[in-house]
Amino acid sequence: MQSYGEILNRMTDYYREKTGTEPDRASDIGIRMEILAGEVFKAYSEMNWLKNQMFPETAEGEYLDLHAGQRGLKRKNGTKSTGSVDFILERPLSYDVEIPQGTIVAAGGDEPVQFITLSSAMIYSGRLAVTVDIEAVEEGSGGNVRSGEINIMVMPVLGVDRVENGYAAENGSDRESDEALRARVIDSFVNISNGTNIAFYKKTAMAIDGVVAAGVIPRNRGAGTVDVFVTTSDGEPSEELLERVRNVLRSEREVNVDIEVGALELVSFDVYVYLGVKDGWNFNDVRSSCETAVEEYFRTLSAGEQVYLSKIGECIQHVEGVDNYLFERNLTSESAITEDKIFCPGHIFIMERGAY
Repeated sequence: MQSYGEILNRMTDYYREKTGTEPDRASDIGIRMEILAGEVFKAYSEMNWLKNQMFPETAEGEYLDLHAGQRGLKRKNGTKSTGSVDFILERPLSYDVEIPQGTIVAAGGDEPVQFITLSSAMIYSGRLAVTVDIEAVEEGSGGNVRSGEINIMVMPVLGVDRVENGYAAENGSDRESDEALRARVIDSFVNISNGTNIAFYKKTAMAIDGVVAAGVIPRNRGAGTVDVFVTTSDGEPSEELLERVRNVLRSEREVNVDIEVGALELVSFDVYVYLGVKDGWNFNDVRSSCETAVEEYFRTLSAGEQVYLSKIGECIQHVEGVDNYLFERNLTSESAITEDKIFCPGHIFIMERGAY
């Protein structure tokens, strides 16, 4: 697309060619040409933006949602992380302590995450603790926290000394991104769902909130059986999610088809690479960016999809500051898996070239 300066220069050249005079920028005609060039540039910009919204490969936001709707797809909402916390007394009391429903606790850190109790509970006289189910206040994978990280009472409860989570809070997921939705839309053109094939079961499972990847193996337990495997952003789908997927698929299945749903097995893939950086770049900064790029690549993989070193290398090469790279072939090799598994990043070792 032409820039504003290119448009104005073209108009000025054409004016000079037709009149034999140079338009003064302070003159009436010069001012009019600058205004007109600005409006032409704005029109070009809007037409270029509109062109991008016409195709699912480049559409964004609500316009990508419209493309998805034409394929029978819908952007998945985020889900809230769930878990439980223990409200603890340092010594038993002679009276009951009530934990009201809606009590807010939080995990500390640079970005605190708040959780809310889903029911009321009571620490009875003589007892030291009670366990209460909680749910993240906000949707998103940021609500997935490890055991012991929830230790702040945002709403203090009289008599309670501390709070902690003995188990991780899990199954929070972000609202589906444009890139993830775009991949499903494009896949719907490549693998046409007809209500009976692998694409149908995969499309149906992937449309469920919280599911980020799905694999399908037909006839895995014999004729008339279909096994579907799913996972979440934290790699540990809850039994509640598996049951939800199971119920949806069984309501949509073909007649006399036995559907079973399980969790995708995570297969770690280690990456060992020597990295050379351009002059003036800090190796540690570039290495950190490369690690992020490699992790992003693994997030694009589908169930059963092979890892290609060429694609990992492409991700590394596009990082600013990278001069060259070399895989340690004895430790890093391409690998294939079945539809009940999905690759995830294992150890990512990025060493400076020349250090070996």
